Amino acid sequence: MKDAYAAVDRFSAVWAKPDLEGIRSLMHEDTRNPIPPMTEPAGREGVVAHFAEVLARLPDLTVSVIRWAPTGDSVLVEWRANATVAGQPVSWTGVDRFGVRGERMYEARVYWDTRQVAEMIASIMREATARAAQGGTTQ
Repeated sequence: MKDAYAAVDRFSAVWAKPDLEGIRSLMHEDTRNPIPPMTEPAGREGVVAHFAEVLARLPDLTVSVIRWAPTGDSVLVEWRANATVAGQPVSWTGVDRFGVRGERMYEARVYWDTRQVAEMIASIMREATARAAQGGTTQ
């Protein structure tokens, strides 16, 4: 249980101001994580590479813990993600289930509505493109 508290505290701290080293530090070397929209689980460096792409597109992305609960050697974390797309705020919720060994995760599953987020971002981008075509700004 102590490890679960420490792991969630680290998760919360890293995702309050995410960077690649912080994300890497959350995982054991042998972790295996399928993160949407990945089609296959990735090891630690694959997860870091995935989030390098995400943070390049959403540089102000943050994730805050809403609530969490221990479940055996794992924890369930309900979270809210916030970012800005074309000057518009976007927010969505999801859940991580990760196995904890020490204060780091050794496997994780992430659940969130990828279609809802994709549609939200597409709508914002359509609106930004329309504004730009009318001589406005995309920001």
